[in-house]
Amino acid sequence: MTQTVRVLHVDDDTQLGKLTATFLEREDDRFAVQTATSVAEAIDRIRSQPPDCVVSDYDMPGANGIEFLRRVRDEWPELPFILFTGKGSEEVASEAIAHGATDYLQKGKGTDQYELLANRIGNAVSQYRSETRLRETREEYATVFESALVGLLLVDVERDGFRYQRCNPQALELIGRDRTGIVGHTPCEVFGPEDGRKIRGAYRTCVERGEPLEYTVDLELPAGQVARPGKVAPVVLDGEIEQLVVSFYDITEKRWQKEQLERQNDLFRKAQDIADIGAWEYDILEDRITWTDQVYEIYDRPPEAPADTEAVVDLHHPDDRETLREACTDAVETGEPYDLELRLQPADGETRWVSVHGQPQTEDGELVRVRGTIQDVTESKRRVEEILELSRQYRTLSENIPNGAVFLFDDDLRYVRARGPELDAVGLSPDDVEGTTPHDVFPDALAEELAHYFTEALNGRSHTFTQTLGDRTYRNRTVPVETGGGAITHGIALTQNVTEQVERRQELETQNERLEEFTDVVTHDLRNPLQAATGRLELAQAEDDSTHLSAAADALDRSQALIDDLSTLAQCGDTVGSTEPLSVPAQAEECWQMVPSDDATLAVESDRTIRADRSRFRQVLENLFANAVEHGGAEVTVSVGDLPDGFYVADDGVGIPENEREEVFEAGYSTTTDGTGLGLRIVKRIVDGHGWKVAVTDSDGGGTRVEITGVDTA
Repeated sequence: MTQTVRVLHVDDDTQLGKLTATFLEREDDRFAVQTATSVAEAIDRIRSQPPDCVVSDYDMPGANGIEFLRRVRDEWPELPFILFTGKGSEEVASEAIAHGATDYLQKGKGTDQYELLANRIGNAVSQYRSETRLRETREEYATVFESALVGLLLVDVERDGFRYQRCNPQALELIGRDRTGIVGHTPCEVFGPEDGRKIRGAYRTCVERGEPLEYTVDLELPAGQVARPGKVAPVVLDGEIEQLVVSFYDITEKRWQKEQLERQNDLFRKAQDIADIGAWEYDILEDRITWTDQVYEIYDRPPEAPADTEAVVDLHHPDDRETLREACTDAVETGEPYDLELRLQPADGETRWVSVHGQPQTEDGELVRVRGTIQDVTESKRRVEEILELSRQYRTLSENIPNGAVFLFDDDLRYVRARGPELDAVGLSPDDVEGTTPHDVFPDALAEELAHYFTEALNGRSHTFTQTLGDRTYRNRTVPVETGGGAITHGIALTQNVTEQVERRQELETQNERLEEFTDVVTHDLRNPLQAATGRLELAQAEDDSTHLSAAADALDRSQALIDDLSTLAQCGDTVGSTEPLSVPAQAEECWQMVPSDDATLAVESDRTIRADRSRFRQVLENLFANAVEHGGAEVTVSVGDLPDGFYVADDGVGIPENEREEVFEAGYSTTTDGTGLGLRIVKRIVDGHGWKVAVTDSDGGGTRVEITGVDTA
């Protein structure tokens, strides 16, 4: 197949560039010509798709052809570069050649110039590719030479003897000298006169015969006397043997290889033990079968029992015996391999599954043996059944999940199953998804995130995360699927369209922001006039002791309380901050000091520590205490005590009628004319934010008892 020659033609004249490209491609159908109209564009093209040759004009704006050549040589010193210019002069030609131009060609008239240019390009690229291949071959040779596991020496053949020209690290190790003690020296200089003569004799014989020669010499080295088996081969150049390649190794290497083989055999036996795989061989010529220990164990046969094929066949399920017999017969008679899954019926009566493989082997075209393996796959079959059951459960789940879909994926992150109504909603079908990966179906960023969480699931870690696809928002959950023995081979991804919930939450957040803004404005704009009115009222009371002024003062106090409670209610919301361990007795004592209690009494009967948001919990206690003092009378006793899963605040006041207990947590409920009706509403919001429950009942003293339950203890 003809190799394409990629040419980049650079000329600021667009029409001339296109014309040159057309004629070049006509002259040689190997050419694929790209054009650039500036040096900057040409540099970008070379970096993105390196050409085989650059053809450049000389006279261009911004940078001329010589300046372009300099930039090319800085980054691509070997790339063929032909200066093809209408500005012909010895000065330009000399400068081009001096800066490394491959060739210089002056533009002429007519189309003959393109034939000449095509010829120059072809020659330049041919030479460039040859030099590149030669350089790569040398690099590959050097890599092989330096990395060889045997010692290698390159020997120059001289008129009066031999001299070492190169050696690899293994040779240095086997000879026991550094590179300077070998390269440039003769065998006698490296190994001494006696050993050097032996080696020189082997080299001379190789040259005389003109063919490789194997030899062994005993050498006196720094490590002592050692045997060095080696092989010397001639390197023929132009019919003359100019160099020799010598390879040699430590004879102890053979011993090491034998020990390695023994270790590998031992490792193989141990691997069979671990994997519960037995190996066997049937010698056709001698009609003899051999088993490993694992075969005896799988068939539950004593080690002294003969390896009897027919007896083993009878250990299998009656429905499987004929299948095994036929497979064995075909293997021996026709060389047909087999791969079967069969049932065993051992003496204990528990059916087990085995996988049996048989592979016939030939020598000189004749069947001589059948080798194979047997493995107990009972557990694997059980896992398959588990996966099938999982698939059935998966199908049931996927068919009943609202606004969502369920995906089963394997350890290649490939979808095995995909079901659910949301597939259709985004224009996909199970066939579109099954057998693909996330990158085949979804945009790159979303697919990368899915691949990460799929991998996490296969590593045993579950995650819940949110993603956006188009104008839809999805909440995803990835979980591992464990089969028998704790192995994780699959994962499940459940996804549900939560776009409406997210939009509702955003609407609520917007409403809350507006409410907060409204509250800030109202409380600020009302407090200032109220403070001014209160100041004026105090001045008026100093001048006049009218009962009307006292009523006005009460109204102003109630307005101030309403503003405070409204601000608290708006700020507390239904959420809480971070929780911490809080002592109920300590918090109760501190909060009691914040409530105007007159002659009221606090009795703390709790020793509990709970987890709660400190500031919110204090608001609960302060509001409950204030409510008890306000409605229970001047000498009311307020008690705080423990419940099995929470606490209570009770008083011995007048209590709340049973038919009104559901209303007390509504905004505006109050049994006094000066109450704001927001205290217990604030309590309810904070309790809900913690995930607790609140209820009103009678206290032992006949008053009111507020019970808060579902509280976490610390």
